[in-house]
Amino acid sequence: MSTIKHSQISALLVDDDAKLCGLLRDYLEGFGFSLDVAEDASSGLEKAVANEYDVILLDMMLPDMDGLDVLRRLREIGSTPIVIFSAQDEEASRIVGLEMGADDYVPKAFSPRELLARVRAVLRRAQPVQAERKEPEEDGVPMDLTALEFRILFGMAAHPGRVFTRENLLELAVGREFSRYDRSVDMHISTLRRKLGDDPHNPAYLKTIRGMGYTLLPEEA
Repeated sequence: MSTIKHSQISALLVDDDAKLCGLLRDYLEGFGFSLDVAEDASSGLEKAVANEYDVILLDMMLPDMDGLDVLRRLREIGSTPIVIFSAQDEEASRIVGLEMGADDYVPKAFSPRELLARVRAVLRRAQPVQAERKEPEEDGVPMDLTALEFRILFGMAAHPGRVFTRENLLELAVGREFSRYDRSVDMHISTLRRKLGDDPHNPAYLKTIRGMGYTLLPEEA
């Protein structure tokens, strides 16, 4: 999996709807995309392992595997931006998908034009981070952060000591506002703590500010 190194955008579409795949291929290739299609989860995962993509478009309803399981496995492979879509436009489904590392969620009744705009927005958010970042390290070993986790950590590191609300952190992660009742950011913080080796009861990095949010503790002088 890679960052964008060329003008053509390499994308993987995992969806069992052959008619939709053909429509999206014709449309996206007209805007500089090279679209690879997999009609089931197994072949999609094989392609994701064997090839380098700039973005992955993933249907949550596949014939051979639950879409969330596919998303989890893709996140184990790497941090390529992932846009998920499903006919089930439910808040719980959106939250779980974002908690598991998706970069955006599009209801299945989307137009190709809307999908193109969403994908471009995801790539704009991911590209500066991927191109310029140095992966955080622990004892000299790079930590395997997803794009969402990195954006949260990078944003907090730019303002050590500042208290970030859940809404602040979600906006850092996905670039748009969510409901104030959306708790998915708690999962991202929990995962970051695990990868940082941080103890939530005696934190060295990420501290919970009760009733307010989270802060990245400044380094001691």
